[in-house]
Amino acid sequence: MIAPIDARGERGGGPSVEAALLATLMGLLIGFVIAAGRLVAAESACDQAARAAARIASIERDAAQAQVRGQLAAEAALASQGLTLVQVEVRIDTSQFGTPLGEPGVVRADVACQVRWSDLALPGAPGTHDLHASFASPLDEFRERQR
Repeated sequence: MIAPIDARGERGGGPSVEAALLATLMGLLIGFVIAAGRLVAAESACDQAARAAARIASIERDAAQAQVRGQLAAEAALASQGLTLVQVEVRIDTSQFGTPLGEPGVVRADVACQVRWSDLALPGAPGTHDLHASFASPLDEFRERQR
């Protein structure tokens, strides 16, 4: 059925309704693209924290100091990204500090954190997203180490 034509030759509000729907859909699409970008940035921040923790821990001479310095490095790397994290867990494996000189060893850092969906450019969105990253940094084979 054809819509009645008024005295000016117009059919009603068809184009303006289409424009309003298109603007709404474009706004939603842009919002999801921004949220996806923030999610990638959060995952990158978690990965950067694991790398920093492992590298800093691997240059220490004893395992206890490596644990402390690695933890601080991971927390600093996460804080520099401006994300509000619900929970952060950093585990640093320094068990290979006891290997004899001349044998290879690594320090492994595992970082797990949760970020709210509402912090990822989805205001009001419930729930959290879990992020995990790990990295291993080699110990210098010929550098003196203490257990």
